Amino acid sequence: MSTRTALAGLGTAEAMASTLSPSWAQRAVDTVSGWMAARTSRRGFLVRAGLVGTALAVDPKGYVLTPGTAYASVCGPGATFGSGWTVFCATINNGVNSCPPGSVAAGWWRADGASLCGGKTRYIVDCNATCAKCSTPGGRAGICSSSCWSCSCTRGPSTSCDQRKNCCNAFRYGQCHTEVRQVGAVQCRVVSCTPPWRWEACSTAPATDNRTRDHNSDALPARWSPLTARHVALGEQLSPLGNTVYGEFAVPGGRAQRYQKGRMSFSQATGARETVGPIATRYVALRAESGALGFPTASPVVVGMDRRGRASRFQRGRISWHPDLGAFETLAHITLRYEKDRAEAGELGFPIAAEGRWGSDGRGRFTRFQRGRITYVPGVGVFLMRKPTADRYALLGAEEGVLGVATADEKTVAYSTGHATPYLHGRISWHQDTGAWETRGDIAQAYLRAGAEKGLLGYPVAGEEQVPGGAGRFSRFQRGRTSSSPQTGAHWVRGPIAERYEQLGAELGSLGFPVEDETSPSAGVRRSVFQRGTITYDEASGQTTVELAPTDSASPSPSPG
Repeated sequence: MSTRTALAGLGTAEAMASTLSPSWAQRAVDTVSGWMAARTSRRGFLVRAGLVGTALAVDPKGYVLTPGTAYASVCGPGATFGSGWTVFCATINNGVNSCPPGSVAAGWWRADGASLCGGKTRYIVDCNATCAKCSTPGGRAGICSSSCWSCSCTRGPSTSCDQRKNCCNAFRYGQCHTEVRQVGAVQCRVVSCTPPWRWEACSTAPATDNRTRDHNSDALPARWSPLTARHVALGEQLSPLGNTVYGEFAVPGGRAQRYQKGRMSFSQATGARETVGPIATRYVALRAESGALGFPTASPVVVGMDRRGRASRFQRGRISWHPDLGAFETLAHITLRYEKDRAEAGELGFPIAAEGRWGSDGRGRFTRFQRGRITYVPGVGVFLMRKPTADRYALLGAEEGVLGVATADEKTVAYSTGHATPYLHGRISWHQDTGAWETRGDIAQAYLRAGAEKGLLGYPVAGEEQVPGGAGRFSRFQRGRTSSSPQTGAHWVRGPIAERYEQLGAELGSLGFPVEDETSPSAGVRRSVFQRGTITYDEASGQTTVELAPTDSASPSPSPG
């Protein structure tokens, strides 16, 4: 039987197969393909070809490039319109190595020993036009009338060296999407180092044409590189990255490649590492390899208590993403402190905003998280504070506010029911029963003299307030009060003495401001001295006694509590 007769018979076989169920149709195509491989001696893509439909007119020179020469000529052999080959999809599909809209994968063949696949097999998939322009397309078996095609015959764009045919060659292989009864011309070609039956609805029926081994496009990767090898290892089209978008390119310190769903970066120090999805988008927004993060150093990992988040580590930082929060970075010192706290799995959770800066020189940095904040103080350290404290700190102006910068991490007080954070100009104390409140300046110093959160006064119950009229400041605590004025400094009173002091009008009352901290002149007796008198408390009797200082018009008289 001649090759021409065999091809005519195959067209009929394909038409019959397309009327059957997909599994039976594929089985019929594979049977015919095996029959063809056993009977034809024609070389090229007809050798062992799972061919169904009309054959493509191949490159008449029939040459095969030796490994390595594809690097010198990016588009490879047979790149002209007159060569008869079909354009690559990446050339006409905005650099994306996939079937464009309005086409369907209809068949494939292989080219062995391809340098572009590291010396292994390279697979080429034909994307045929659909017959979308006609409700009842005519034409022959497997191929609809040209008036029904979703594209028309053109060539690759003039800006590309890939000037091959676009939607001109009317033929169909039969290994892919046999449920589609008719298709139009081959619109373009997709390439892969991964067998197409793993990522497309294709069978394993073989077809080989080694003359297409080095065909390529300037919109595709032009060489076998660490980036290509990593993409292949991840599964190429099946990988989280998807298909390539144009070829790889140079970046400061290495190279990079874009994909439909991410990016891959390579340097000698880090190797080839991918970033995917929103993390890749954020990475690019931060200037990718040229930015503050540098190159990725590890593959993305699943993170978060609900296992819905992802994180990527870089030379100088980290990007964390959660579907409910978005993707945000932590950098340098802040990243190290964040990871010390177990990063997304720790008490801070995920970052919720881009890194911020403070200070006139912008060297200070901070990052806000779901449940707290980390601040970097140049030359001092990196400090963590939990959410209630961080929220109060932000209301007070944060690093550039009245408290200034943190000087230590937030510490747990009293079995996790309370926390305390020291700052340059004060302190924030949080308790589950009272909330987070600040003490600052000399009032904070008086609070420390009283033992702070574990001391005589307990936790603050409100923020610092101004005495009406501007005479001074005061803070209230669970078991007392601290008052400050320019004349007296800051001193504390507590318990029954503090209660009596407030009954008498506190700082604006007859006693004025305290002039010293509480003392104990004798066993069981406590005393606080004020600008215009004293209050004494007897622990045995539970009585308080108020004594006003003498004035020019009156003598002092005791006032029992």
